[in-house]
Amino acid sequence: MRDNRWNLKKRMLVGFLAVLGGVFVIITVLFLHTRNTLKEEYRAMLKARVEGIGNDIDALIRDVYNVSDNFAFNDQLESYIDKVYKPEDWAIKKADTLKLYKQIFSVYDMLQERQKLGAIYTYKGILFNFIDVNNDGQEVIDKLEEMGVNKKEHLMRFYWYPLQDNFFASDAYGDIRKDKIVMGVRNVYSVWKGFYVCTHIFSLREEELYNLYKDDIPSVKGDIFVLMGEGELLSSSDTEALGKEQIDPELRSMIRSREADEFRWNNNQVCVRQSEVNNWLTVAVIPEKVMTQEIDTLYLRIFLALGACMALCCAMILYLYRSLIGPVNELSTAMTEVYGGNLNAYVKVTARNEIGDMMRYYNDMLKSINVHVVEKLEADRNKKELELEVLMSQINPHFLYNTLENIVWKSNEAGRPDIGRLAASLGRMYRLSISGGKVIVPMQHEIEHLMAYIKIQKDRHGENFEFDLRIDAAKARQLYSLKILLQPVVENSFLYAAEGLERKLIIRLCMRELGEEIEIRVIDNGVGMGRERLAQVRDQIRNGRKHQQEDEKNRRSTGIGLNSVAARLTLYFGIQNPIRIYSKKGMGTITVIRMPRLTGDMVGEDGELKKP
Repeated sequence: MRDNRWNLKKRMLVGFLAVLGGVFVIITVLFLHTRNTLKEEYRAMLKARVEGIGNDIDALIRDVYNVSDNFAFNDQLESYIDKVYKPEDWAIKKADTLKLYKQIFSVYDMLQERQKLGAIYTYKGILFNFIDVNNDGQEVIDKLEEMGVNKKEHLMRFYWYPLQDNFFASDAYGDIRKDKIVMGVRNVYSVWKGFYVCTHIFSLREEELYNLYKDDIPSVKGDIFVLMGEGELLSSSDTEALGKEQIDPELRSMIRSREADEFRWNNNQVCVRQSEVNNWLTVAVIPEKVMTQEIDTLYLRIFLALGACMALCCAMILYLYRSLIGPVNELSTAMTEVYGGNLNAYVKVTARNEIGDMMRYYNDMLKSINVHVVEKLEADRNKKELELEVLMSQINPHFLYNTLENIVWKSNEAGRPDIGRLAASLGRMYRLSISGGKVIVPMQHEIEHLMAYIKIQKDRHGENFEFDLRIDAAKARQLYSLKILLQPVVENSFLYAAEGLERKLIIRLCMRELGEEIEIRVIDNGVGMGRERLAQVRDQIRNGRKHQQEDEKNRRSTGIGLNSVAARLTLYFGIQNPIRIYSKKGMGTITVIRMPRLTGDMVGEDGELKKP
């Protein structure tokens, strides 16, 4: 019955989605047709805009050419062109520059609407700078010479230089469009003298070119560039390009090698217009998504509206079935969670029918499983604790401690206090290991237990062994630790680091707090391990030893290895992989232990964690 209901539901949903899908297809086809039409209209508009901008720029250039022609054969200029000024004549030269500008150029253009000469550079090496009369020194002349303004190939024709800083003005405006210029030069030939007497220099601020097309930028919705024939930048609506004084190298290459005046570049539509006056190019770069942005936005809104309708209808269909198959779905979901490991996936029983009975039976079964799992976990923990007790009771600590006290007394009586010190340290170790049967002890006790072990090794190996303890004593007095935690880790480093070591063995123990955890690092400069041996040790820490026989090193150890420490940390605190070990052959080994940050208010008088 359940399968039939779900099949009906699926058929209804699929049929409804198929109808809406057909509507989507029809709308999409209509929109794509409209989109292509709008795109073609936009391209036609863009071409017209670029053509208009190009015509305005051509008019500007023609004006520059006309002004240059009008002053190519001016009698008033002749007397100034032949002049030579000494350094001390700077005031006279300044006055002549102002006189030239006022008597000739200002009179020529009373309305101040024509382009003006920026400077005149004479064949005698004299510069009349009409832009800034105070900036006509040798530095500006050297710049002009470096640019080759009077090259032979420039004779009797205009030569334009790409966008550059305005070196004719001594002060900057602080505006990139006012401080960048496009410079044009023309060498003027004198019929009466029979040689080229001066160079006309026109300095067009980039702002003048920008003003010709800035009103078109909102309608174009893209970037506009004015370029020389080889792609050198003259003007741009993109200030970033102005700062670099060049356009994107890939775009420049495509413009130079273009076969048509319209092409695509990186999802952009590019439109190019060649000047009728010179070789300048007017280029518009428009993102294709901008060209159809309005129709795309409308399509998106309709798509969202249809999607909302679809969601609403699907919700209504689901609501109609909810009263019939909702409880079954809830039960199925809960069983899936149980399969994934969640044993607390109980269901809420609301129905008073056969389905409600199924849900109650399911909850009762899950409760039984949970009780069984908890009992098994408790049994496993008790088993681990018993194994630990057996391990720690292999030697009777009380008997051993009393025997060691007798050894201390006998050694002092025999005049061998060194033997007494060793026995006293060993006795101290085992007295601390008893700890009244507590599992969790103060960190200070753990450090004392470790230092007793270190004293024994120090007395045995002398100057060949050094231990460096770096623990904040004040913090250590506030913390608690699992019993017999530090000594097995240091012992492991000592046993595996010393064999075959020709230098002094140094073992360092550091401890630091990381939020709610404590990290303990044991570092040695011993022989280290290769990759294969390191992999074996890591496997032993996780899984214990796979063979019962022990090598000589293990027979010399206490028998409480890293696997036991890791197992206890996991058992008591639930930390997975609490011990990590890193080593490099010939350099040493680092052992890192993680454990919770335990304080006195978290540990009971019985040495166990308080229950929350």
